[in-house]
Amino acid sequence: MLDIIAIGFKPEKTHFIIDTKHANLMYPEAIKVAKKLTASSVKASFGLNDSSNVGQLFYTSMQAVPAFLPSIIRHKKMACLIPHAVDQDPHFRLTRDILPKLGYYKPCSIQCSFLPPLTGSSGKMGNTQGAAIHLTDSSKEVERKIKKYAFSGGEATIEEHRKKGGNPDIDVSYQYLRMFFEPSDEKLEKIYNDYKSGKMLTGELKEILIKKINSYLKKHQEKRKKAEKQLSKFIYKE
Repeated sequence: MLDIIAIGFKPEKTHFIIDTKHANLMYPEAIKVAKKLTASSVKASFGLNDSSNVGQLFYTSMQAVPAFLPSIIRHKKMACLIPHAVDQDPHFRLTRDILPKLGYYKPCSIQCSFLPPLTGSSGKMGNTQGAAIHLTDSSKEVERKIKKYAFSGGEATIEEHRKKGGNPDIDVSYQYLRMFFEPSDEKLEKIYNDYKSGKMLTGELKEILIKKINSYLKKHQEKRKKAEKQLSKFIYKE
């Protein structure tokens, strides 16, 4: 919640719903969804089986509620747009099937992509072996993690790299710059070409990313600290 506030969301337009705190609001609606949702549908969507706990089977029913909660709160049918990461997609695919049966509009989705893991494997950045950058990390911790874990598209030696060049398309530092930390297409193109030609070394590319991330986190963490005093303004009040 502090990170969302720090990004710049406004309390008059942003309301945090907490499943346990707002159970009296959420649970009655989740039950309505659950009555229309079969265990087999949930199992098929998430790869669950008979040994999966019942909370996993019920969770989609709770996830579905924000997609029609505005209609409940304002006592009128309202369309809803859900921004979410791609791993949440199964929840809202199921929700789109269920809500018309309850008399509500299907929600629309905007999906965002993940920053890849520092280690370069597919999927989202996880904390395997501590190889994840957190929004609360210090500048030294960011530097350590990138230097230690960020997968390189470069060659094994400086001589080879100068001769053959690197592969920015698989280099995690370049991918982070491309996806989030370098907004200038001009600068990205130069970094791409310099790295691919061997003019820029992996260590130099990592240094660019370290500076970019630490510059971002310095500002974000200052805003995050201030957000602690604002938190109560964002919690939804019935």
